[in-house]
Amino acid sequence: MTDISAAIGKRIRTFRNAQGISLEELSFKAGLNAAHLGQIERGLRNPTIETLNRIATALDISFYELIGSVEEVPQKQPETNEIKRKIDAQLSSMTLDEQKDILRIIRIFRRRFDEENKKAD
Repeated sequence: MTDISAAIGKRIRTFRNAQGISLEELSFKAGLNAAHLGQIERGLRNPTIETLNRIATALDISFYELIGSVEEVPQKQPETNEIKRKIDAQLSSMTLDEQKDILRIIRIFRRRFDEENKKAD
């Protein structure tokens, strides 16, 4: 394929790895066959604009961020993004009431943490 296909494939893989997402997980989120996505990442397939948009949406980035300048390779994101992604994955399978309960728990822990830090000062 072309250099641009290889560059876009590399960007997809870099974003996916930076978020700690497996090829299978990304293919599921994007509604694509994992083998097909793997070929896109290796620059063996020339994806359509629609496919690139589905991949960008699954990665929770903009289409323009995904295709970006081929010279720009995204940097590995901090570990906090992986933690947020894992928390979001857990929350997405919960009901609204369960999510509200989790939010209350987080607020309780946060208040307690702040109080203990004030005492330590």
